[in-house]
Amino acid sequence: IALADTVRPEAGDTVRALESAGISCMLLTGDNERAARSAASAAGIADVRADLLPEEKASVLKEYEDRGEPTCMIGDGVNDALALSSACAGIAMGGIGSDIAVESADAVLVSDEIKRLPYLFRLMRKVMRKVRTNIIASLLINASAVALSAAGALTPVTGALWHNFGSVFVVVNAALLLREKD
Repeated sequence: IALADTVRPEAGDTVRALESAGISCMLLTGDNERAARSAASAAGIADVRADLLPEEKASVLKEYEDRGEPTCMIGDGVNDALALSSACAGIAMGGIGSDIAVESADAVLVSDEIKRLPYLFRLMRKVMRKVRTNIIASLLINASAVALSAAGALTPVTGALWHNFGSVFVVVNAALLLREKD
């Protein structure tokens, strides 16, 4: 008797979308080699590590982290909890996942729609660009306020207004992310 997990129909499209975005995919599983290769082939994943214990999954992730390559682990079971907490980012499949996997992860896909992962990564990159932009903008606005105040061009009231302008700019700029759709 052979048992194997079924691969979701959208898995192949999801893997292709992630890889086209520059994200390498790997299958880390406790399943036997044959079942793992079959699932990986169906999803279009070339790099497969099978017959792994939970601590071995975490060790593989640590190897990548030690080389300066950030990792993201997506899992749903008790056997994934250690790897989820060891990865730079852990994403649990909440609807089908175990409670310990959900607790160990940094994020939870409540609907279990793996097809949303490419959107999640695109959004994450846009958020990080926005954070960098906002930090630089706020530093420039504050530095200009200090310089203008030192030059006598800003009074305490206009300095406060200038500072508030910077705060509003950062909030509005961040709020523009709400336009992003899947």
